[in-house]
Amino acid sequence: MTRCELGVSPQRRELPDFAEIESLMDSASIIAEWKQRLVALADHPAYVFRDTPQHLIDEHYHRLTSFLGFSEEDVASAEERWKIRFPEVFRRYLLEMAKSPGDLFRGSDLVDIVELGQFRRDAEKLLGDSDPPLELPTAAVVFLMHHGYTFLSILAAGGFDGPVMQWRKLAATPRQVARTFGEMVNAELRLMEKTNRKFRERGGYILTLFPGGGGSMEF
Repeated sequence: MTRCELGVSPQRRELPDFAEIESLMDSASIIAEWKQRLVALADHPAYVFRDTPQHLIDEHYHRLTSFLGFSEEDVASAEERWKIRFPEVFRRYLLEMAKSPGDLFRGSDLVDIVELGQFRRDAEKLLGDSDPPLELPTAAVVFLMHHGYTFLSILAAGGFDGPVMQWRKLAATPRQVARTFGEMVNAELRLMEKTNRKFRERGGYILTLFPGGGGSMEF
């Protein structure tokens, strides 16, 4: 395989600790920066296409750069039904990009705002298999599940942002994976950016998309 011609890479920048800057930003600015970084990754991918129709390339880019959230009515209805209040940053995420977040959280199942109860029941079933059985806090919202063995939750008790807890199958207790939801997303984006740089430095790879869905990578 010849070295891929990948163009100009996104400018590398060292970001300060997110917890230090989050309090200086409003939730709209935080979400806007996440979107900008996801678009930058899509604009400077670590791959080139081969044997892929243009319409599939266009659809792929659209998926990576078009963000969609839930309606204010749906979010408010969930808060009223479950007697909770989403932290401001997480609430803004729900409104602006939780339904279609580009490549963020790729490979995991993300909650539909109208199915909070189902995600919670699935999480409680996993917790019930632990020894001794564990219980979710009443205000805990399970927003991500991964392959049926781990999930992430945030406490919907208002405020600007809140800690993210993770539980893995057979774990004795949940553990805090980030001080805030914003910090967790920032860490995820930094990992995506780091991975992108490493692939590009090694010459990248070839991506082929199939008309029926899916694709293949060649390194």
